[in-house]
Amino acid sequence: MNLVRPWKIMLCLVALVMASTTAGWLAGHRAARQQWERRYDPESWNEHVAEVFDRMVRPTPEQGVKIQAHLDQAVRELQAIRNDTITRSTNVIARLVAQVEAELTPEQRQAFAAMKPRPGDLTLDVLKVKPPKDQTR
Repeated sequence: MNLVRPWKIMLCLVALVMASTTAGWLAGHRAARQQWERRYDPESWNEHVAEVFDRMVRPTPEQGVKIQAHLDQAVRELQAIRNDTITRSTNVIARLVAQVEAELTPEQRQAFAAMKPRPGDLTLDVLKVKPPKDQTR
């Protein structure tokens, strides 16, 4: 009996299991990330609420137009609140960093510089937040 053949089969099976596990993990990670991003996108809330409302309540076409206008307005308000909250939070963090830095010695400031957030880390772009459509920067 040839002993090399069973080992080849086993190695192929192990490689197949590892490849399948990796592919499954990557697909699951991608799906979870997309769901996470959709969950925090106010426009997705609008679409989801409209779909559920249409399915359960079944408004007339005239009601649907009016209700969609209310949903659109609410989404714009939620986006504005969210952007304001992010901006205010960023300001608090920047103020905290400045206050802590003022209390440190020059040597401590060097160590603190490595751990403090950089200005680019605190932008809406990094957080993947879009400003409301009716507002400009």
